[in-house]
Amino acid sequence: MSAIDRIPEIRETAQRLLTEAGVQSPQVWVGGETAAQYDTKTVVERDTRIVIPVVLTVIAMLLLFYLRSIVAMVYLVATVLLSYFSALGAGWLILHYFMDTAAIQGLIPLYAFVFLVALGEDYNIFMVSSIWQGRGRLNLKDASRLGVSTTSSVITSAGLILAGTFAVLATLPIQVLVQFGVICAIGVLLDTFIVRTFLVPSITILLGEASFWPGKIKKQVQTAGKS
Repeated sequence: MSAIDRIPEIRETAQRLLTEAGVQSPQVWVGGETAAQYDTKTVVERDTRIVIPVVLTVIAMLLLFYLRSIVAMVYLVATVLLSYFSALGAGWLILHYFMDTAAIQGLIPLYAFVFLVALGEDYNIFMVSSIWQGRGRLNLKDASRLGVSTTSSVITSAGLILAGTFAVLATLPIQVLVQFGVICAIGVLLDTFIVRTFLVPSITILLGEASFWPGKIKKQVQTAGKS
């Protein structure tokens, strides 16, 4: 890592020496594996600073537009971020201690972030929209129970299929695909069985009516038919 960090210093030193030698506007390129790693690191850091805020902003706006709730938007985004970092940490432990991986490729965290955050919010919207619909005629606890049970078969099936697909990548001899597959498989399983099943419904019930703020749920009045 120290060698990579010295690439700018090497470039600046070479440019300074060429300038002192009388070369006008010298252009210096540093080659080799270390220089390539430095360029990759620089590009990844730049893309991360741009892509992550853009993705989070777009998802937050979509959630706010669809659910009409600032509170729900905040905790739904927070849950998928928690799921992403958990998958990244668990994936690193598996890759490092069970697959003898020394380091994760620089682009993998960014790729996994875009995929897992988008997928996690897709699952969340599918389930929360069911809770929102049920809340019009049931109390919040019953609506949450109904929302989880209604969407469980679809989300569980989709999550298992997708996680299995990514897990297959771990059998390939390409390290980038192995790392991406392991991390994404873990993230999908976390979203499917932890975030969607327990975390989001629990937070919704604990927050109560505040979960819908500032939106309001219209109560559906059921009238008995006359015989």
